[in-house]
Amino acid sequence: MSTLKVIKNRIRSVGNTKKISQTMRMVSAAKYAKTEKELNVVRPFGKAAIKFYEITEINPPIDPQSQLIIALTGDRGLCGSIHSGIAKTIIMDFQRLPQLSTKLICIGDKTRVILSRDHSEKILWVASEIGKKPMTFIDAALISQKILITQSNDEFHQTLIYYNKFQNAASYNVSSINLYESHALYKSNRFLFYDDINPETIKCWLEFATVAIIFWLSKEGITSEYAARMNAMESATKNASKMIKGLILSYNRTRQATITKELIEIISGASAVEKKD
Repeated sequence: MSTLKVIKNRIRSVGNTKKISQTMRMVSAAKYAKTEKELNVVRPFGKAAIKFYEITEINPPIDPQSQLIIALTGDRGLCGSIHSGIAKTIIMDFQRLPQLSTKLICIGDKTRVILSRDHSEKILWVASEIGKKPMTFIDAALISQKILITQSNDEFHQTLIYYNKFQNAASYNVSSINLYESHALYKSNRFLFYDDINPETIKCWLEFATVAIIFWLSKEGITSEYAARMNAMESATKNASKMIKGLILSYNRTRQATITKELIEIISGASAVEKKD
């Protein structure tokens, strides 16, 4: 039977954890409200770039021999399975197409930790400090520039970005987007209508489109992350409340048993004294 002091210490410890989870939920809720507003502003710019790909009818390669996968997550935890979900999807992609020569870029340290256990040789580079402070357009430009350099150095047949697509405060989906290069544009069905455009102009537009897509998807991911952390902290607070109730009940029962035991000892002692007299 647990002593009263041990149970009391556990109640105090769980109570402190509850206060921390409540505070983290409030902070996450405030950040979630801010990032959701930013996402609504940024989303049209990213979708405009994707719309151009749709208009030109770019078709992904039917039988690619190599691919570059970009995992877009963050560096912070305490938000459920939002990061591990992307890692699991990528691992399933490896298992589904084992014949492909695949390389990885991890934007965010969480997926690097998971994927490096069995696929460390596939990781080219990692962008850290993601999610600890709001990503700016300049940050997205630096990441996009390094992605474009990686694409130009190694010819990949396709480039996929895996990210968390924000639905609402309670749900998100692991999604992927093709990040096309200039050679894919020239092979498209309807790009011939733009044959009078300077190739340098197309190159500049693709660079800007890549930055816009990375910036948009990062906002999708961080909004999903704050929503998931808010829900995780709410669940942690509820679980802590239930645990405290159970511990209080156990404390009261133990206290009652201790008092009963002491009363029995006192009564037994008094009875023994009366018999001697």
